[in-house]
Amino acid sequence: MSRSFGIVEKKVEESEFFLSKIIESMDKNRAFDETQFYLSAFASSTRSITFTIQASISDISGFDNWYKLQQDKLKSNKLARFFLEARNLSQKIGYYLIGSGRSYTDQNGDLKMYHYFQPFSSNQLSYVPEEDVLTCCITYYKILLEVVMDCYKEFGKLIDPEKFFTIENLRESNKTIEDFEEQAGYPRGWTEIPNYSIEQRIEVIKRHHPMPEIDWIFEKYFNKNRFGEKIETCG
Repeated sequence: MSRSFGIVEKKVEESEFFLSKIIESMDKNRAFDETQFYLSAFASSTRSITFTIQASISDISGFDNWYKLQQDKLKSNKLARFFLEARNLSQKIGYYLIGSGRSYTDQNGDLKMYHYFQPFSSNQLSYVPEEDVLTCCITYYKILLEVVMDCYKEFGKLIDPEKFFTIENLRESNKTIEDFEEQAGYPRGWTEIPNYSIEQRIEVIKRHHPMPEIDWIFEKYFNKNRFGEKIETCG
């Protein structure tokens, strides 16, 4: 495999963590400052998702063309562009992004909050969403998740151990089982067990190699796994 795609997965998880904290702070009608702090962290961690994709797999054949398409999509999306500019204001100048809010009582009688972004002059931000902060954060996060999902679909055989460590990929890549062992971090010949077939040796590698654990995020937001495959529900 290429350089570990795990750094991307961690940034996806980190971003979801701060998004959940934004939701929690709004649900509990806490002070603006708490939501501001979580929003700042969310803007920073989501920005890192595309950075880590580049750091992880920019050396893969076909990456440049694929990434150019993703960049064009993000640049043409007003909300994605807003979060990029807003993150720069927050990180480089120190502005906080929430400008106002209003409370409301939900159907259970609990007091909750809507927050709205700070209006800035046009030379600071080219666009400021009118929707509330939480709605914008969820929408933006899903935009980035779609980029990551497309990455799994496009380069899964190179970046994901579930797709990489297969007999089909071994044959297609003209690698040896010893190459697989070495790429998994084990000594060459580590799975050389008497009477074990190549398929069985691959399964040994897979059982001992960490697998991605972020499917729950894609299921939560899209009802799909990380490869974009629909999750079948019972009942």
